[in-house]
Amino acid sequence: MADRGGVLDFWRPRWLHRGEAGHKTRMPLVTATRAQRLEHFRSQIYGRVEGWLGDRMWQVVEVIGTIFDSNGVHGHIAEFGVHHGLFLFLLNALRDGDEECFAIDVFDDQHLNVDYSGGEGRGSLAAFLSHIETLLPSERRYFRIVQRDTTSFSTSEIVALFGKNGVKFFSIDAGHTIQHACNDLSLAQEVLVPGGIIALDDYMSVHWPGVTEGFYRFMHSQNRRLKPFLYFQNKLFLTTLSEHAAVVLQFRAGIEAFCGDEFRSGRWKEVEIAGAECLSFA
Repeated sequence: MADRGGVLDFWRPRWLHRGEAGHKTRMPLVTATRAQRLEHFRSQIYGRVEGWLGDRMWQVVEVIGTIFDSNGVHGHIAEFGVHHGLFLFLLNALRDGDEECFAIDVFDDQHLNVDYSGGEGRGSLAAFLSHIETLLPSERRYFRIVQRDTTSFSTSEIVALFGKNGVKFFSIDAGHTIQHACNDLSLAQEVLVPGGIIALDDYMSVHWPGVTEGFYRFMHSQNRRLKPFLYFQNKLFLTTLSEHAAVVLQFRAGIEAFCGDEFRSGRWKEVEIAGAECLSFA
């Protein structure tokens, strides 16, 4: 990879579809900062931090980063259910400027982990902090820790937590009960900025059916502004209604540049989830 004046020239797609007008727009290259964070995650963090994360999730995060850049999407990064921090450390690659990563988890208060998601007794604030100090010491000031159960938040509290900046990427991986999934999606939609993205973990998991049922209960009775657009490696990704069509087109253009052969072989497929056009990977 060649360093060309602060830009690492390894991002293959040079354009993406934007909006529904059918025209092609120039796509920004990945900044050196994001490229370096992604490479650091792949070489120094993945495999060293305990957690469950698809081996190609970094590709999805990279494409999402270019979509955020192209669309001018800004805001904090947040995760409900951090465990030891694996996915949040990857999402840190999306952070720009003074944006922060919010780690929201019960951590050592495992009596609040009513369904033992993540494993009984395995949440550890000490482990999370140790990983930051060891693997991301220069990023420490950008991580904020909130130790509480997500169902204890009111709407006003969650809005106040993120302030006027809101959230551009929200990972939901806390309690896997119906109540938690529905509650957490409801909270996330209140702070997600237009064009932001939510990732719901363990959608359609046979071991955690509460997540799927909670998702459909939310969509039926509480959803005001979200539509799913992607299912990939055990996570369902959603964005805001008005931006959904553009994000689907942009994401397909970006990910197809990585793995066009998989589109031709049928591993990627256009499907409908909760009435919304989505891409699915198998």
